[in-house]
Amino acid sequence: MPSELLVLEMLRLYCQSYSDPTSHAWEKVFELGEDEFGLYDGAWIVAAVGGFIRAIRNSRRTSFEFIVSCCPSCRQQICTTELNALWLVQAARTENAVAMQTAAVLTLDGHDTRKLLLKAQHLGSVLRETFPEERLYRYKSSITGNPGSTH
Repeated sequence: MPSELLVLEMLRLYCQSYSDPTSHAWEKVFELGEDEFGLYDGAWIVAAVGGFIRAIRNSRRTSFEFIVSCCPSCRQQICTTELNALWLVQAARTENAVAMQTAAVLTLDGHDTRKLLLKAQHLGSVLRETFPEERLYRYKSSITGNPGSTH
């Protein structure tokens, strides 16, 4: 499973757990992490995604819209708030600071982004370690504005 799809699935489950605590959807996050990566790496990813969504939840002034994961047809779609959060994750994974800042502002509706950026950087580093096959591209700005090099 590509890293962004895994993060999206985990974000949705965490959000479902927040919106309906009796669903115990957070347990599914741990199961997903363990099934995909084993106990150690799974727990590492679960904790990083949990910190990321908590930073969004604690800093965002409006509700974070999400699509419930249990609906098979709906889970093929993505809403704007999820898309902005995933853009932030992708920018953090590729270490693109400009895109990270822009995506963080959009994710938080323009509010203070410091804590979210720290959590996103941490999640990005966890994803780089656990998804080494996705380490093909790292953003590198230049005077001409051309994206940069491969590892």
